[in-house]
Amino acid sequence: MRSLAIRRWNDLREALTTAPDSRTWFACALVYAAFLLAAGSIGLASGLLHPTTPHLSMRDALVAGVLLLIQPALIEEIVFRGLLLPRDAQTMPRHRLAAVAATALAVYVASHPVNAWLFRPAVLGLFASPVYLVLAALLGLACTIAYFISRSIWPPVVIHWLTVVTWIWFLGGQELLRRSA
Repeated sequence: MRSLAIRRWNDLREALTTAPDSRTWFACALVYAAFLLAAGSIGLASGLLHPTTPHLSMRDALVAGVLLLIQPALIEEIVFRGLLLPRDAQTMPRHRLAAVAATALAVYVASHPVNAWLFRPAVLGLFASPVYLVLAALLGLACTIAYFISRSIWPPVVIHWLTVVTWIWFLGGQELLRRSA
């Protein structure tokens, strides 16, 4: 067990200090484009996502952007990709890697309603809704694939951050969170 913890810690340290090259960023951008196509279609068709205009001052947008970069993007990616997944997918047999990745993804998805229940009960209905959970699963899958492609935490952080900021500012997330609260 101690050996596993040391490997995960070393993987996280390496993932935090690895800067992907332009080809890797491009591959991760393709993964993100596929995510956007799938999640956008589901979110718009369900009504969970709807185009809006942000109601934030420039200062509030900057503060919110920085806060969203830290939580959920950086912290969740450190936990659910950097600490739970091997940095090098080749170090595990495929069937075991698939099981570990599926478990990490399931824990990631489940963390959303659990966190709402514990810390923001007013938004539990939103965070536990089937469409929201499907979109969270798709985001987690895209971040997992980007992590395995890049062996770096930074592409998943960027994907996660861009998704949350876009949802809150431009696709009705701010309104849904305010209405649920």
